[in-house]
Amino acid sequence: MASVPVYCLCRLPYDVTRFMIECDMCQDWFHGSCVGVEEEKAADIDLYHCPNCEVLHGPSIMKKRRGSSKGHDTHKGKPVKTGSPTFVRELRSRTFDSSDEVILKPTGNQLTVEFLEENSFSVPIL
Repeated sequence: MASVPVYCLCRLPYDVTRFMIECDMCQDWFHGSCVGVEEEKAADIDLYHCPNCEVLHGPSIMKKRRGSSKGHDTHKGKPVKTGSPTFVRELRSRTFDSSDEVILKPTGNQLTVEFLEENSFSVPIL
């Protein structure tokens, strides 16, 4: 029976639902929750050192900030990660056109070369 690889300090197998970060020194993978790294803040880390490598190589190295960040949102201008709480909040606050207003739904005999020349592919066709 093949053994399942284990990761992190907790020695659990890979779980797609949990955020993990790779140590830039030993290349081992760790759950963010096990090593105290939040997924949203991982983008600010330039070189991550796991707890074991931190003893030999010092703490993780953060990315250098451009300009002064006093009084400013440190994440301003950064892309929002898909699925993050910020992403979900932004998505829920928006309104979208009904698909009936956007998608063309021609019947089979309407879908001709002439139809495509008139409508092009500027909107989805179902």
